[in-house]
Amino acid sequence: MPELQTNPNEAVCPDFAAEDFATARNALIGDNIDEAAAVNILASAWRANNALDKERWERQRQERAEEQRLRERRQREEQEQQAEARQAEEEAVRKEEQRKHKTKYTLLTRAPPPSTPPEILPPYATARLQKGQYVELWYFTNEGLDYALRSSSTVDENAIVQTVDKDRNATWVSAAASRSSKSVIDDRDLSWEQLLIATPRFLDAIQAAQWTEQRQEMMTDLFTRLQAHPLRASKDPLDRVALLRYLSEQRRLWHQAIDAGTGAWDIGILNEHLLRGATDAVQKERRDREEVERNRADADRARRVSETFATQQQGLTKTLLHHTCQ
Repeated sequence: MPELQTNPNEAVCPDFAAEDFATARNALIGDNIDEAAAVNILASAWRANNALDKERWERQRQERAEEQRLRERRQREEQEQQAEARQAEEEAVRKEEQRKHKTKYTLLTRAPPPSTPPEILPPYATARLQKGQYVELWYFTNEGLDYALRSSSTVDENAIVQTVDKDRNATWVSAAASRSSKSVIDDRDLSWEQLLIATPRFLDAIQAAQWTEQRQEMMTDLFTRLQAHPLRASKDPLDRVALLRYLSEQRRLWHQAIDAGTGAWDIGILNEHLLRGATDAVQKERRDREEVERNRADADRARRVSETFATQQQGLTKTLLHHTCQ
């Protein structure tokens, strides 16, 4: 049904007694209906139709109002979505800007300079821990932190370089995260004091890198049990070297087993058999060094005796020649 174009509430009932409606009246006039009754019938019919039109008009008005409300709601939703999209885009741009220039946007506190330098880990060590990879404990010693302070201002963190992983896949990483220190030393070559200094920093770092709780517990057990082992209190300093050797070997093997995909063991449980093997290896290295030193000392003595004998021979020869000439 087509929509009404005019408001029926504003319509005025026609004068059906007028000449214009004579044909309509005549069609109604009959035995029981005179002209006055015909006028009333036409007027009643018009009022009935007008009442129906008023109802249609009201429904039509409500439908239009509902459509307008829906259009306005859709328009508001579209505007909100556009605003949210612009906000999300601006937020992404802002975050990317902050990621590229982290030092520029680092929040600062209004506080005096610290009495001691901040403990800043080398980016190389932090990047490897983020991947759950092996990193030498030296980076967590005072020497390692000094290296981080020296190198942090000389490397552009936005610069990237290509590296090759263990599967020979080329990847691009930041220059700071890919550069290891030339001064780094293996765990076995650390002093016991360096180990004690590096341990809490390393454990805090793996927690910050979000290692699993299980791996954090294993590492905590490893360092706690090594530092509480009876060999630490030994009068022979090489026993502590054996503990460091065990630590170095087991940490490397543990990470290699994980990388190989074969799974690993609870590194926090000390293997006394392997620890005795490390002790035997350290003692053998000492014996070998002592033997080398003895051989070198014997060789030096033999060389000095030979040089002394040669000098004496030269002197004797000169003396004989002198007497012969006389």
